Amino acid sequence: MKELKFKKLDYTVKKEDGTEELVKSEGVLPTRATPGDAGLDLYSTRITQELDNSGKLTLVYHTDIAVEIPENHVGLLFMKSSVAKRSVTLCNAVGVVDAHYRGEIMLKYKVTTDAIPTVYQPGEACGQLVIVPIQILEPVFVEELSETERGTMGFGEADENKQAA
Repeated sequence: MKELKFKKLDYTVKKEDGTEELVKSEGVLPTRATPGDAGLDLYSTRITQELDNSGKLTLVYHTDIAVEIPENHVGLLFMKSSVAKRSVTLCNAVGVVDAHYRGEIMLKYKVTTDAIPTVYQPGEACGQLVIVPIQILEPVFVEELSETERGTMGFGEADENKQAA
């Protein structure tokens, strides 16, 4: 099995007197729940909060780790199935970690309730990372695209067309 390299990342926090303090990383090496699982569980070390452009609360789950994704691969950040028991959802549905990115892996969640939310706690697996091979293709404009059976049917049209037949 090939290795996927991770690095712990220290971080700074602002103290009350305005100075910054370096904090040692408590990053946890991602794990698979069972051998052969596609997703590596990511563990939160701490949670910070920020407001989005509309003033809604966003929970930022820090992992204090970075990853070296192999060339011609991408890392996809997904919610865990346990999110069904929580009142949060990933802000961007699926996060993309490019092969050249070396910063901290973070997951940003929106709270989905007006009541007291059930959220992931520091130390819990809060998401998963799936590494997928990709092709890097050059985008170009052409006069015509190849014909297919589906053609331009979208947004449920293919299903409607199938039922009418």
